[in-house]
Amino acid sequence: MDLYLVLKFLHILTATIWVGGGFVFMVASEVAQRAPGPVYGGFASVAARLGNLVFVPAAMATLVLGIILTITAWNFSDLWILLALAGIAFTMGFGMIVVKPATDRIAESTQSEGADSPRVRGMSAALLRKGRFDLTLMAVIIADMVLKPGYGDVATLSVLGACLILAAVLFLVRPPRPTRAAA
Repeated sequence: MDLYLVLKFLHILTATIWVGGGFVFMVASEVAQRAPGPVYGGFASVAARLGNLVFVPAAMATLVLGIILTITAWNFSDLWILLALAGIAFTMGFGMIVVKPATDRIAESTQSEGADSPRVRGMSAALLRKGRFDLTLMAVIIADMVLKPGYGDVATLSVLGACLILAAVLFLVRPPRPTRAAA
């Protein structure tokens, strides 16, 4: 076993924690959103703590390990690496600029208005929609890193781009459908 394989394993492990944790959190959020009572607002306030405890360190480790792997065995001019770096930069920025402030606002509103207030539920639902786009982006990054498209790989690049456009329309542009808690 060489250093590259150890670094690759750690890169995949941290990415699994980051993306897998995000996926599980998204599913749990969907379940909590549909629950009656104050479940979701309380759940959303946990997101702020999980972000700092799990998601940010895993994302940073994934990025650093990816950069080390690129220096060790790849090239920063490879398209798939540039796309992965752009995607990771976007999703990390999205987390810092959109998700973290929103979860902080939800946690504050939960304290002042209660976890089941219509405002808290609305803010939470809006954040959940944005989170779906972010998770789609992470899936596209994973596909990019597995498929490793080059500059001439029009079909793969078109499919990946179409996935992002569709996710943007569904989760960021299109107005949400009203949701109701389960009775």
